[in-house]
Amino acid sequence: MIGPLLALTGDGWFDGLCAGVFTFPIGLALVASAYEWRRAERRFQAVGVPGTGEVLSVNQIRPGGENPDMADLTIRITGPTFDTFTAECSLENHSGMKVGHTFNLMVEPTDNSFAIGFDHLFPIIDDKDAPPKG
Repeated sequence: MIGPLLALTGDGWFDGLCAGVFTFPIGLALVASAYEWRRAERRFQAVGVPGTGEVLSVNQIRPGGENPDMADLTIRITGPTFDTFTAECSLENHSGMKVGHTFNLMVEPTDNSFAIGFDHLFPIIDDKDAPPKG
């Protein structure tokens, strides 16, 4: 939406059109990303159950450069209302993860999908479950 504003305040419609062509798709991508995140959050609030993830192996740490580092992990997911299973996942900014580290997550038991990072869905967050700093 910044394109028309630039057109009114700039030298002409061409300035606004150029800015709009570049910024409008970025805005649409941000809206779609936020919508998808909120949809997943509502699904886990409705049917998700708490679980615990334990790091079985750290497969790779990918440096992020200007972005946070990514850790590719194999984790074991356990919980009281579903069968234990293993999964591969990538966590950003958790390059300090070590084998044996545990953390909270939410699990959708019908399809074993899980979400890490919805900490506000848990009533109590214990400091021992926080990712290591470093």
